[in-house]
Amino acid sequence: MKDSKAAKAFQRKLLIAWCIGQHATNLTGLQKITGMPRRTLQDCIKDLDDVGIICQFHQKDDARNNQGEYRIESWGPIEPKWINNQIDAIAKSLGVELQALSD
Repeated sequence: MKDSKAAKAFQRKLLIAWCIGQHATNLTGLQKITGMPRRTLQDCIKDLDDVGIICQFHQKDDARNNQGEYRIESWGPIEPKWINNQIDAIAKSLGVELQALSD
């Protein structure tokens, strides 16, 4: 994997989108899975549309305080199967050790 700042930003977006695609979750869940800071996750999710990935937050019915989960609505030009095959290399390149999310 490339090591430039732009490449790392792209890889981070792919990793976060993959995590959301595998298990729709909220920021706390993403923090547990990736170990990334909340602000980094928020910035990446906000910028997923830069690479054509559409991610939406779905509020739980009758919930307060933004309780809900992120979901990938469209992968756009990104091939999720490729990410599945490359996720270990992407995580290693970013120095992320992915953790399983317990429900």
